[in-house]
Amino acid sequence: MKLLTINTIVLAVAAMLCLPSCSKYINLKPEDATYDNVFWKSGPNVQKALAGAYGGLRSAFRQDQSYFIFGDLPADEMWLDGNVWWNYTDILKDKNFHFSYAPYLEASVWNWTRFYTVINQCHLIIENTPNIDATTFDGGEAEKNQALGEAYFLRAYTYFYITRVWGDPVVTTESLKDPLTVQPVPRTPEDEALSFCIEDLKKAVELLPSIQDSYKDKTAASKGAAQTLLAQVYAWKHDYANASVYCDAVINSGDYALESGENFSQIFQGNSTESILESFMKHDDANKEGSADFFGIFLHDPLIKDKEAYVSWGPNYDLTEWLYDKEKDKRFSQTFGDYDGDGYLKKYANVDYYDPSQETVYVVDNNLVMMRYADVLLLKSEAAYKTGDEGLSLQLLNQIKERAGLDAVNISGEELWDEIMNERYREFYGEGIIAYDLIRMDQLKVWFTDQYSEERLQKKGYYWPLDMRTLLPQDPLLTQNEWWKNH
Repeated sequence: MKLLTINTIVLAVAAMLCLPSCSKYINLKPEDATYDNVFWKSGPNVQKALAGAYGGLRSAFRQDQSYFIFGDLPADEMWLDGNVWWNYTDILKDKNFHFSYAPYLEASVWNWTRFYTVINQCHLIIENTPNIDATTFDGGEAEKNQALGEAYFLRAYTYFYITRVWGDPVVTTESLKDPLTVQPVPRTPEDEALSFCIEDLKKAVELLPSIQDSYKDKTAASKGAAQTLLAQVYAWKHDYANASVYCDAVINSGDYALESGENFSQIFQGNSTESILESFMKHDDANKEGSADFFGIFLHDPLIKDKEAYVSWGPNYDLTEWLYDKEKDKRFSQTFGDYDGDGYLKKYANVDYYDPSQETVYVVDNNLVMMRYADVLLLKSEAAYKTGDEGLSLQLLNQIKERAGLDAVNISGEELWDEIMNERYREFYGEGIIAYDLIRMDQLKVWFTDQYSEERLQKKGYYWPLDMRTLLPQDPLLTQNEWWKNH
């Protein structure tokens, strides 16, 4: 079959279709019924709409590097110069993760609107695709089913992402027809939102092909991606029995494998055997598309000419010195560069000066790896521990350690649980996920005792506040997260 990347599909029509979603607190305009009747007639247009959804999610991640703000900074992985990054300092450990003071970042870290744009696009695809003749899709019924499965997956992924960042989302199940008639919508309890995600993902599993049978690459959802996300959602609910089931589905599929320790860095080049899902961010010369600032935030000279180290986000040396065996761990030299000098995160270091005549113009030619097989194995280890099989938990933990060139360990009980968390830090450093691991595994009180009191944990003060000044006027039923009402 023809192999496609999401980036190769024209986005212009999708951008016209991609209406924001779900309540008055988002800037909206009514759907154009005449235009919709023309657009939702063919398979290629569904693919354009899907490209719009993937592109919207990618843009949401990129905004002010919020993907890494949410996933890494609350895990204390990065060092930021306070003179340069003065408006970030309050959200770091030294200021007790004071998320409610983030000047000039409000639209990125307190406002979820951009994610609802993606959700509404998925609503539209789910509502309209079933009525389109399968013969208009190049791949017939199989392609039509896959497109529908991708929309279900993306909708679930986006709701889950919102939930992990802000807590209770506002869940809607259909596209907005006329924002002028929308009634105020309260937030949906987290457990209900996660149940909705599970419903969508089970549909996606049925509709999506395996990555081996897909006509798209790993920048699009596949059956394995949906099963992985199901495992993650169930683990977030602390339903480890079901999380284990879906980890097993991915493991037993045979579709994925760990890269060797020597080739660890290849994961971040894109489309590795270990990768399950990626967001396309590589340099696309044909469409003159690429990203510098998103990954470039971690890099400096000599990789980026004349860029001083202090204007980048550097590794937290106190943490990395404690975490890594620098001599044995094969990941270390592939995760950090110039470690004994100024130091930088090396996972996203494929810098391309695509125009040699302009030495200041560059892109970072990496994809964002959103899901990978090592995460499934460590999540299975976590689930095995929680369901009483410490032997299997230890075996899977040691599989990751041995890939990294480390000695196997023989531990049990709380020591084993804590070491699973430690290994997640080592494995996924700088990948935008460790902050969520700390919440899910109830490790905040272990790692950040001074920053997270019992009261803060009880009131879920690990979720980010909402920008009520912007969001509340259009939705009077919207409520602030409990901890941030007076902090």
